[in-house]
Amino acid sequence: MTLEILDWHDGDLLAKPVFDKLNELVAAGVPGSKILGVTINSDEESDTDLWCPKYGIPFEITGNVVVVHTHKTRKAPPEFAAAFVTADTRADLNGVVKHTLEVSKVSFAPIDAAVEATGMESGGMSPIGLPDGWPLLVDQHILSIPKLYLGSGIRPSKLVVDGSIFADIPGVQFVPALGKPRG
Repeated sequence: MTLEILDWHDGDLLAKPVFDKLNELVAAGVPGSKILGVTINSDEESDTDLWCPKYGIPFEITGNVVVVHTHKTRKAPPEFAAAFVTADTRADLNGVVKHTLEVSKVSFAPIDAAVEATGMESGGMSPIGLPDGWPLLVDQHILSIPKLYLGSGIRPSKLVVDGSIFADIPGVQFVPALGKPRG
């Protein structure tokens, strides 16, 4: 099945925080050519493991973001962070993420809390448009992917960008081998 990449500018296929961040990046001088557009899919096929095979898109050029709770100490209240890796890997939460963020504990954020904090839908989260101040770890090799499919903030679409756009997002921390191969 062929995917059509559509214009993103009307915002209909993006969560508001994603749309706002893309506009902010363009206004700050990021070339609009780094934002390739959006694709449409059904809600049921938004899961990467279903979406990639259906449309023939390799896991290696599709990204997944994981929203986590971190704890500076075991008894400290949780703080949000996110890790973004390609879909052929899984974010190494208790290894690389934990050590990079210098925290004592990392766990998946509760879905309801992540949805409320981001303004995005579960199953459609995007690393673009996360709240300011959240640590965002990005697997370094994502920078070299010229056509990267990722969450749009809503389930029925995917955002398509040049992976190099992450170098233009303030506060991103690039981490080699952030993801471990799926197995």
